[in-house]
Amino acid sequence: MSEPSTAELLDFLGEYVTENKRSKMARALDFRTRHLSIVLEDIYQPHNASACLRSCDCLGVQDIHVIEKRNEYRPNREVAMGSAKWLTLRQYNDTTDCLERLKSAGYRIIATTPNEDGFTPVTLPLEGPAALLFGTEEQGLSEEALALADETLRLPMFGFTQSFNISVTVAVTLSRLIERLHSADEAADWKLGREERDELLLEWYRKIVTSHELLEDRQFGNG
Repeated sequence: MSEPSTAELLDFLGEYVTENKRSKMARALDFRTRHLSIVLEDIYQPHNASACLRSCDCLGVQDIHVIEKRNEYRPNREVAMGSAKWLTLRQYNDTTDCLERLKSAGYRIIATTPNEDGFTPVTLPLEGPAALLFGTEEQGLSEEALALADETLRLPMFGFTQSFNISVTVAVTLSRLIERLHSADEAADWKLGREERDELLLEWYRKIVTSHELLEDRQFGNG
């Protein structure tokens, strides 16, 4: 027996998903994007790690690339509120490996820094895919990461303190950029294509349907 198609699997597993959940997933997919992705370098505080995931899910950013050189990425489940289930997390042990892979996939690497010459969320060009690179509060991004960045981005600040909490930086940056994507024609292709939507929906179905492997084997297996 040939392997079932994605469409066949969706039709089959969809019978085990409530109408309410199917509706919520369809709406989320309408606003999901890979046009913007984020890269977190050595973020280790559980609260911050989790809040970044939650912001990405809330704003429709699907892919999070996590670099663990010195620190293990340890999200706090209570803060993440289950957001990790709906996101695609990719983990790396090497900054160069992560960023070179993203460049090969067509992403511009945008390093967030206090550099006064950098773009802001209002001025950053959005015509092509961009991976936004964030570092720790204490040390910021590594020299390796900064050397590989194509451009820099800063959040304007007007008080005595000149840095946001990392999770706040991610949330504010993404919120402003996503609003631009939704309201302008700067990046008309920011939405997922049909194939990407179906593959992601199947992934979500499999995460919530109990014993989906057994069900699929019974329906489509050779036994």
